[in-house]
Amino acid sequence: MLCANRIHMALLLSAALALPCAVTQAEFTWVEDFDALIPGPIDDQAGWYAVDDTSLVTTDPIDPANQVLAVTTNSTFLRRPLVISNGTARTLFLRFRFGQQQSYSLGMSDRTYPSQFGDFESELSMTNSSNELRINDGGTYTELGMLTPNTWYNVWLYIDNIGDTTQVYLHSRPRDAARPSDLLDVDGQTAFAFRDVIALDLQTFFIKTGGGSSGNVGPLLIDDLYLEDTDALNRSNPTGQRCDADGDGDVDLDDYLLFADCLNGPNQTPAPTLTTPEVCLEAFDAGDQDVDLEDFAAFQESFMGT
Repeated sequence: MLCANRIHMALLLSAALALPCAVTQAEFTWVEDFDALIPGPIDDQAGWYAVDDTSLVTTDPIDPANQVLAVTTNSTFLRRPLVISNGTARTLFLRFRFGQQQSYSLGMSDRTYPSQFGDFESELSMTNSSNELRINDGGTYTELGMLTPNTWYNVWLYIDNIGDTTQVYLHSRPRDAARPSDLLDVDGQTAFAFRDVIALDLQTFFIKTGGGSSGNVGPLLIDDLYLEDTDALNRSNPTGQRCDADGDGDVDLDDYLLFADCLNGPNQTPAPTLTTPEVCLEAFDAGDQDVDLEDFAAFQESFMGT
């Protein structure tokens, strides 16, 4: 069956090579990935302000080579300058992960020094009573869907500071771009009003945690903040091109050889000879811990040629 899969894949690739490939050029600007910061309190590093020393630069729990931001207590807040001018729209990308349930919000404020939940405009939120992701829609929290603890999520916030709304694209596929199907909605509604719908410059990226007696303090982990340069919706993933297994910035025949090496069929852990199972899963896996023909569909979409 594996041999048949590889023959099928080779035939599909031959067809893909004959097709023109449209490559979306990302316009994201790097904001912060925490890798160059000193482990420990983030306060006063790289423009960040934290009200106490419980918001930390620390090691990614699944990648010891990566540093992330960890928000580790209730009733705290932190912020950094980040501007989305009135009359513009921008895509804000970041990755986040939570441990135990925790009451927190993250997003953009029109205040220079926000400190309260009411200072948000574009606001994603969770509470310590549920794993439900919420968005503030004109002052009312609206539930967007259930999330899984200890999972890295990619999120794209399309923040329209012309119409004062936010759209949310979200998935947990490593390095994959957002697809139209990743747009979150509530009964067909996909654009959600700013918290107080006042037309001002958004000036600050802001994170705030709530109180409560549950004892759950997450942590909330944040990584890889990027902001689009133009008004266009940007659904690319700035953390890396999916299927670029050799990390050279393109998806070509070298990556095809690695994909063929990783391909082991559905529900089978990769057993490569040219690389490692970890590289196989990071580069090609859609999230189900195997590399199969479903993943080849993503490879075919990403393929750039020689």
